[in-house]
Amino acid sequence: KQARNQDLLSVINASALRANEKLVGNPVEILCEGPSKTNSARLMGRTRTNKVVVFEAKRDRSSEIFDIAIERANGFSLYGTPIG
Repeated sequence: KQARNQDLLSVINASALRANEKLVGNPVEILCEGPSKTNSARLMGRTRTNKVVVFEAKRDRSSEIFDIAIERANGFSLYGTPIG
């Protein structure tokens, strides 16, 4: 049973990574939620499709909607830079 669960998780993680990698190099609109949960020096927001985006900014942009250029991705998060 555990082996089957691990196989399923591997398939899901690979699928999520492929989907996120398709966004690399593209701009996405996000709503900034505030500091990242794993690194308070960075901010995080969510896309219209609820994907987590982590980025650095010179000022707090909480509650703002703006575009981010996606630079890299993993299975669960996107990383980028604010545009403009």
